[in-house]
Amino acid sequence: MKTFNHEISIANSCDIIRRSKDVFAPIKEAIANSFDAIAQRQKIENEKFEPKITLSVHFTSDKDLTGEKKVILDFISIEDNGIGFTTDNMTRFKKLAETTKGLNNKGTGKIQIFHRFNEIIVDSAFVENNRINNLSFSCTKTGVYKEIPTELKNNDVKTIVKMKEFISDEKELEFFMKYQNSIDELKRDILKRFLLRLWLGVSQYRLTFEIKIFLDNKKKEKFVFDQKNILKPDKETKIYVNTEQSKLVNKKIEWSIVEPKHEIAIQRFKLASDEIDENGVYMCSKDVVIRPFQFHAIGKNNNLGGFHYLICISGSILDDPQNLNQSFDKFTFPSKKEVEEKLKGNPLFFSESEYVFWEELENKITDGLIKIYSDVENLQEKRNKYITDLAKKYGIPQEIANVANINFNDTSEKATKKLFVTQAQYLAKQSIKIQKTYEELKQLKIPQLNPIESDNYREKFEKIVSELFTLIPQQNREELARYVIRRDMVVELLKKAINNQLELQQSWIKKKQDGEKIKREKEGIIHDLIFKRGSKGIPNDLWILNEEFVHFNGCSDIKLDEIKINGEKLLKEKTKIDDALKSVGITKDSYLKRRPDIFLFPEEGKCILIEIKAPDVDLATHCDQIQRYARLIANYSQRKFNQFFGFLIGETIDKVSLPSGRYNKVPYCDYWVYPDEPIKSIGEVEAVIANLYQEIIPLSEIAKRAEIRNKSFAEKLGLNDDKYNTKNADENL
Repeated sequence: MKTFNHEISIANSCDIIRRSKDVFAPIKEAIANSFDAIAQRQKIENEKFEPKITLSVHFTSDKDLTGEKKVILDFISIEDNGIGFTTDNMTRFKKLAETTKGLNNKGTGKIQIFHRFNEIIVDSAFVENNRINNLSFSCTKTGVYKEIPTELKNNDVKTIVKMKEFISDEKELEFFMKYQNSIDELKRDILKRFLLRLWLGVSQYRLTFEIKIFLDNKKKEKFVFDQKNILKPDKETKIYVNTEQSKLVNKKIEWSIVEPKHEIAIQRFKLASDEIDENGVYMCSKDVVIRPFQFHAIGKNNNLGGFHYLICISGSILDDPQNLNQSFDKFTFPSKKEVEEKLKGNPLFFSESEYVFWEELENKITDGLIKIYSDVENLQEKRNKYITDLAKKYGIPQEIANVANINFNDTSEKATKKLFVTQAQYLAKQSIKIQKTYEELKQLKIPQLNPIESDNYREKFEKIVSELFTLIPQQNREELARYVIRRDMVVELLKKAINNQLELQQSWIKKKQDGEKIKREKEGIIHDLIFKRGSKGIPNDLWILNEEFVHFNGCSDIKLDEIKINGEKLLKEKTKIDDALKSVGITKDSYLKRRPDIFLFPEEGKCILIEIKAPDVDLATHCDQIQRYARLIANYSQRKFNQFFGFLIGETIDKVSLPSGRYNKVPYCDYWVYPDEPIKSIGEVEAVIANLYQEIIPLSEIAKRAEIRNKSFAEKLGLNDDKYNTKNADENL
């Protein structure tokens, strides 16, 4: 059978593989290849040498058309004494995505070089067949390959890679041109990306890493990273990881700890924030960074007292190739659950085996990181505040968060899941205990109130509440009982409004069936139930969405150019509302019909916007409405708003039509969150001036959550209702 191989050009590869946003990517890839070449040579049995890498940036001077001197970038070279361009390595170079090097390498690094340089020139002297061989060639982005005479002496083991003809734009060229002014700029860029590998190479193999700046082939500046000046860890600690042995006792798997324990070192590098721009924790095998370790208590971009930290985790158990996959990019420590399932599935072939479990490794590393960061001020307090804020974000009480058993290094996803699981368990226990409530109330017909047409709707509502309150025998809990009954009635009215069961809605349906033309205010009846249109401040029933909202300064269905905060107009005095609306994509007609339904001002710099839609309106088609109003306010307000909170509420949501990748469904709840949407300035240069946190919530979910909160109040009061009894407990959960 005849076969053929597809071929792809370098230029085609550049179209397929996106260009890195990091302008330094070509140098980074070339240096990484040098580290890999050195690691390959170190793997050769009995091969001992002092590794060396040299990075040189070459500039030349010339005169422009006016006769003025100008400096241009000539080429960048990386020299190392690694294994070199052996026959195998040359074969890899010619292939795209060749991964057989086995050094955490995807084989596509050269494409990043060709994204910004048109030509690569290689001059390599290497050992093959027990003698030194030479290979020199050039390769262009268009695929032109030609061999050239070598410039290396025959007794040198050395490889020089030159990157020539910079082909990116002027802005990116400026990034490299800064090196002609100071070698410190180049030092900073190297440290940001290679500090861990530099320190490991220096401490273990006496690596030297030189950087040089040339102008017209004359060396201007030089700096050497070596044992004398490479940054050392400012803090170290050791952890000890257990090995566990399996035994089969009475058909059950039992585990025992095997001595000795494995020692793992954790080293911390402390750098000024202007030297390195992020924190990181890395697990290493020998001198190669294998994978990052997620330590969620310290954010990647957290500035800790003017410093950032890089953490290196190393030890003999991590160096053991049996604990690495073939691609050398992942550790293979199993979980205990995986091993037990495997052993239970093969009881006839059970044999006593020893394992280091990932859970053990993860927990011990986390303990070590807590120690290594012990001098970082208020770390535990900040972590506790994060959990508190997370619970508050999802409306979960602090007492539940306190017993949720959230580990110090749990991800936000894990922490959120634990919060909701704990809350569900709590509510289940409480619901089972709750007995019959509001028995007399349930025997009464829910009042057919009309919040739209009745000007004294609230007075009538309060009168009915007072009448129903007579059903509560415990006089010492009078105010709280009235509070619960009133809220329960609001929830019942909302549920009826959602399902068109209010008397007014039924009359609308009948009139339509009779052929009468009527105007049905599907949205308005729900709007007025929650916060009467055209009103300001309180009273309102925004507690149904969030308990705190009833206390905030706000208004309902008021034009933006008429809203005042503490007597001061929201928008700047000279703002032309028509132009402002147009600048954010809101038509005047839609503004008159659909102004921000509810505007709340909780505190300086923060704004809450609530949009209410009729139950049959698809919320997915209105996802950008709040964003537009937030942008308008952020740009034209007299006050500075940097954080907006948006709540789009209705009943119908076409989940398929929700903007892809923006909204995430909240675990265990029926609503969606877009936590951080940037709000940009209006003008030629758009800059992020605020952020928008937005939720899309069905009305039925709001009613459900409000009902759960009322259950908690009712239980504390000792009230009873047949909907809370143990017979229906499972249905209500």
